[in-house]
Amino acid sequence: MYMIFFGFFAAEGIIYPFWPTWLDTLGFSTSQIGLLIAAAYWPQIATGVLITYVADWRVDQIYLAALLSFSAAVSTLLFYLLPTSLFTFIALSISFGGVWMVVLPLSESYLLKRDKQSIQNYGWVRAVGSSAFILMSTLGGIFFTIYGLSWVPVIAAASMTFTGLSCLWLRHRIPNTKLSGNTQIAKKPDWRRLFENKILLLAIASAGIIQLSHTLYFATISINWGLKGYSSTTVGLFWSVAVFAEITYFAFSNKILRFFSPLSIVVLSSLCASLRWAFFSNSDAVSLIIIGQCMHALSFAAYHTAIMRFIRDHAPQDIQILTQGFYYSFAVAIPMGLATPLSGYLYEIMPNGSFYVMAIIALLGALLALIAHQKMRNSKHDGTHVYSGLF
Repeated sequence: MYMIFFGFFAAEGIIYPFWPTWLDTLGFSTSQIGLLIAAAYWPQIATGVLITYVADWRVDQIYLAALLSFSAAVSTLLFYLLPTSLFTFIALSISFGGVWMVVLPLSESYLLKRDKQSIQNYGWVRAVGSSAFILMSTLGGIFFTIYGLSWVPVIAAASMTFTGLSCLWLRHRIPNTKLSGNTQIAKKPDWRRLFENKILLLAIASAGIIQLSHTLYFATISINWGLKGYSSTTVGLFWSVAVFAEITYFAFSNKILRFFSPLSIVVLSSLCASLRWAFFSNSDAVSLIIIGQCMHALSFAAYHTAIMRFIRDHAPQDIQILTQGFYYSFAVAIPMGLATPLSGYLYEIMPNGSFYVMAIIALLGALLALIAHQKMRNSKHDGTHVYSGLF
């Protein structure tokens, strides 16, 4: 699992900091860049649910993750090989996103099962993945400063290939005992059970709102720093600071969750996200940027680990992978797919004020998490099962 997450987040360590700046060098506007980034999330709304549903039922999720990783590598290389065109790149973004974005829920649901069985620590594995992000964003910044940003899709594709090979290696070392040890045909999962857990849906919705507030940051912050005179190396280092803070939180996340409920952490995370975006509205100095990047531990890592724990403990057992796919489709893909183009446009018309808009959006996530937290407390007090009519 460590190698899989290392490979996946190595690719992310290239894509998040340098994909927007690479597109910028090709002549795309900020709003067009937002559109291209969003297009990668559009297909996940469907593929994230459909593929994970099949994985819950008939297909080995690790083999499937390997196939998707190799397919994403091919799609990413085509960005490098084909002529630059907005419509061509939109089509490639859709192709790439439809496969690559599903690798994480497939891998993460498998990791959560091992975490629940105390075989592996979720936080530690995610910390290794975040370390890969730091390594690649730092080394990538140095490499691209020397050799140019045209290498961005090539390096990203290489990391995706490594992820696929790591999936095959894991399955070689740990055979799928569930499939090999059971000669009966697997029962078709009942996807409708997901919608019986109203508190879980509220928690996922609150995470989606917090993720939506991050869209402006992911789409424009590297460009913003570049306009202020920071080099690709420095931009990579800024991203590394954020992910180092993320690693620190991941490493202690299991211990933190022993003392605080997941939903209370989600509330805190959304409040910290709101504060972070207000802070970024006027952060030109290096010291202020670093402080804002350190807040990534609370604005992202905190709510993500809390939601993962909540899904692990409250999702129906026969649709664990589907629930993971639903989370990434509706709490990640939809916010990123719909809001990123708008964020790019918002940044063009009001560069500083756009971060205040994101701060307000993050507060809405806190409200939903508070409602879910209160309903959870009420259900415990009156003995109501979480799958009964809470609304």
